[in-house]
Amino acid sequence: MKRIVLTSLLSVLAMPALASQFDQLRQIEVQHEQAQAAERAAQLRQAEAARARQEAKEAAYRRNKLAAQERARLSALEQRKAEEAEEKRQRGRAERFEDEDRELELEERRLRLQALKAKAARANDYIDAELRESAAKTDVIQSEADSARNVTSGTKSLLEDTGSAEINRSKSLFGN
Repeated sequence: MKRIVLTSLLSVLAMPALASQFDQLRQIEVQHEQAQAAERAAQLRQAEAARARQEAKEAAYRRNKLAAQERARLSALEQRKAEEAEEKRQRGRAERFEDEDRELELEERRLRLQALKAKAARANDYIDAELRESAAKTDVIQSEADSARNVTSGTKSLLEDTGSAEINRSKSLFGN
């Protein structure tokens, strides 16, 4: 029993000392928990900062990618516009050429039509000219025929006169 009393007494006396040790242990434990919490909070802050940096990096990458895509789209759009402008210029040039060609064909048709109209308007002149030409050919043929007839009749007269002269001469030579 003495032991029990002694133990009790010691425990009562040691209580304040133990209580202060328990308090100190508790304080150390709380400080340790606070340090761990602070360390966890710092790690969380670092992780959050790293995540934010990663997100910012990814956002910048996406922005750069979108900007590159937009530049490519604008470049393609400008290229397409330039090609369309060149195609339109070529098409306009071809159309102008075709228009000029049609205009030349129309002008040629107009000139042929004018020539036909002039020929039709002067048809009487052409007919008169053709008749005069035909009359001239007929006159030439008639003149050649008259000339041949005159030569023939002249030759006939000459031969007749020569024959008569021969007869007269032979009469005068023989005295009849």
